[in-house]
Amino acid sequence: MPSEYGAHKFVSNYGLKPVLSGESFCRIRMPWEGGKIGVRRRQFIEFVTGIVVSLVGIRLRAMEDAYASESQKRERVMKPSWKRVKNPIIPGFAPDPAICRRGDEFFIVTSSFQWWPALPIYRSRDLRNWELIGYAITDPSYANLSRIGDSAGIWAPSLTYHDGLFWLVYCIASGSRQHGYECMNFLITAKEPTGPWSESVHLNSSGNDPSLFHDDDGRKYVLCTDFRISPGIPAHAGVLLQEYSHKERRLIGSAKNIWTGTELGIPEGAKMFKRRGIYYLMIAEGGTGYGHAVTMARSRSIWGPYEPHPENPILTARDDPKNPIQRAGHADMLDLGNGRVVLVYLASRPINRRSMLGRETFLASARWCEDGWLRLDSRKPIFELPDFGLPESSFEEPPFRDDFDAPNLQLEWNTLRQPMDDLFDLKSRPSWLVLTPTASFLSSIERPCLIARRVRHHIFTAKTLMEFEPNAPEQFAGLVCYYDTRRWYFLLRLLDVRLGNAIALWTKGASVKPKELAIEPVKRGPLLLRVDCDGHHLQFYYAPSNAQEWRQIGEPQDALILSDEYVEEVDKPPTFGFTGAFVGLHCYAREKSAPKAAFDWFEYQGEEMEFWR
Repeated sequence: MPSEYGAHKFVSNYGLKPVLSGESFCRIRMPWEGGKIGVRRRQFIEFVTGIVVSLVGIRLRAMEDAYASESQKRERVMKPSWKRVKNPIIPGFAPDPAICRRGDEFFIVTSSFQWWPALPIYRSRDLRNWELIGYAITDPSYANLSRIGDSAGIWAPSLTYHDGLFWLVYCIASGSRQHGYECMNFLITAKEPTGPWSESVHLNSSGNDPSLFHDDDGRKYVLCTDFRISPGIPAHAGVLLQEYSHKERRLIGSAKNIWTGTELGIPEGAKMFKRRGIYYLMIAEGGTGYGHAVTMARSRSIWGPYEPHPENPILTARDDPKNPIQRAGHADMLDLGNGRVVLVYLASRPINRRSMLGRETFLASARWCEDGWLRLDSRKPIFELPDFGLPESSFEEPPFRDDFDAPNLQLEWNTLRQPMDDLFDLKSRPSWLVLTPTASFLSSIERPCLIARRVRHHIFTAKTLMEFEPNAPEQFAGLVCYYDTRRWYFLLRLLDVRLGNAIALWTKGASVKPKELAIEPVKRGPLLLRVDCDGHHLQFYYAPSNAQEWRQIGEPQDALILSDEYVEEVDKPPTFGFTGAFVGLHCYAREKSAPKAAFDWFEYQGEEMEFWR
């Protein structure tokens, strides 16, 4: 990275991590948790020993840092400790995780909103390393997202494995924050997580965040948010429960609101579990912002009444504003059967209270206690967890580079709202991706020719080699950093009415027209395009394909406008921001006869900071 752009900075922070045994954890409640330390002497000695060990570790780490090179420090930040799980387990845009297990394999599905294909599925054997293996929805007949708005689309799925089948429940939300949302809930099944999936069953339109519970008597139940329109009633009125008949492929019996949640409000994301004859309900509350939390309740009858957990919320960062992990909530749970329980949940790693990477998937460890309640090893989100004693996976995610040599695009690539196979050509020019432009620009909800991948690191570089020769104005192609229709940066080649062949940097303006940040004349021929991000700013570059040096275009741009919080801060009327930043390729033209854009390769490299300011 050029010196004028600034070097990467890594911030170290060493927190006190008292060591408590699994046996004593469920009995000790620290003063900051509202408890007392009046416990057995052995437990007290164990606690004090943990503090001493932590203090010694801090001193040794500080001495180690004093003599370590910058590369050694960076390597230590990048790599998780041996035999520990490093959060987030799925970095970048991966909210509302649901988890299930088949044999020695674990699977997670997350929300995808307006992005396509929908509902990415990840697989792991050790809960540490997760591999994207496909998408549940690749056929528009399962989810028509045409003209769906920003941050609408497919919300909060639920994935379970039972009776030799994977059961996937999902919600299609259409509408807006200003006009309200219509939520349609569907169920599909498959023998394999990669499909083929069954025909979808429309369950109801009663509220968002549906899930499915398999009782041990063979019955099945659907849960969702009890969403109300009527005045005088909270829009999120509680958790709705109704029995489902798989034989009849429909809901049966009457629906009942079984729990209205706690005083935090906005109950949603309900999941149900059963242990020793008792039903446990886990929900998200407080909204998906900085008041987000996970709460729990239990009952001896599935229909209630439900008793709230005495220490709700069981997971949150709402009362810990200095925690570098924020917005923790919307959890799913999996009992490993060895006394260990894991929760997957969403959270963010904001910089200056803006989360460019969106809401990511994190992991928490928990245990069942003697009073029958589940308690997490840490009520607050943390970066590292002890190993779960599972065989270590050999999978390591490789650096992302697509040379477009394969017959299909790599799985990381996404489009907006619908498939665009007719616009992406990998055959006519071997080892090149050829894009056919459409008349939909980046600000459109129609059909922009955009192919992009998730930004999964605060510090990243993306670059490509492009051939594009516009022969008229209003023909553009290039590299884009994208959040939604109103938040993006576009490094493009164009035929400018003043300069002729040119390269420009645009962003979304206050009106329909883009705002020009920089423009320079260039010669005809292939161009290298690049963007660097240091966590705070984006710097764009270009170069002829045979050049030895990159040329900077424009000043460093604010990367943090590509964030959920920025959306909700500035939009009038207010809107929601539920996704995360993407980086990719875009091509636009008004005429069907316009030239196409060809890309020889695309490369993304990322590295991560340890803590966020």
